[in-house]
Amino acid sequence: MHIHAEHFKKVLDKLLVDVKLEMIGLHHVQLDRTLKDFCESYNLISTLKPSSDDSIESPASILLDSYQAPILVSKTQAGYYRLISGLLTYQKLCKLHTEDDKGLVPAIVLPRRPNKDVLRLLMLNDIVRPLLKQFVNVTGDTVTQSLSTWFVSVEQPSVFNSPEWQSLFPMIKTKTQLCEWLHISTKTVRLK
Repeated sequence: MHIHAEHFKKVLDKLLVDVKLEMIGLHHVQLDRTLKDFCESYNLISTLKPSSDDSIESPASILLDSYQAPILVSKTQAGYYRLISGLLTYQKLCKLHTEDDKGLVPAIVLPRRPNKDVLRLLMLNDIVRPLLKQFVNVTGDTVTQSLSTWFVSVEQPSVFNSPEWQSLFPMIKTKTQLCEWLHISTKTVRLK
């Protein structure tokens, strides 16, 4: 296993001890700062489908989604919850429940807030999963734009050399390997 991926696994093994699946009030959930900053800088929903109109889904379907992909939260000392992962589920649940609604939703509650590096990896995995792991019909432009935004920095100009990428996808080291996995042309993806 790659060194970054192995380290991430060890950290997760410790973090996931004593997690609980609880029913919590959605009105007590707030975005963690890292996730909030991401949401303000990038429109994830626009990359996944042509419309973010979920009106064709029934409330029962949205609730079922929340059981199959529950939100991941940490509890604050004030009794609120900080959303760490499950952004798409959370977004759908917000459409289903109003602020005054005291409805309960399933959540995996971590015993403590992860450190900022682990928090970022959890967030990246959450947002990368629909794009790369769940076989969404992606285009080269979407892959290029999304991965460049999420994994490239001044210090690290290559997606594939990013420690975060190597933690999440250690076996994909080149654009060619990525494109083969996604079944898209290497000519449409412009990544280093």
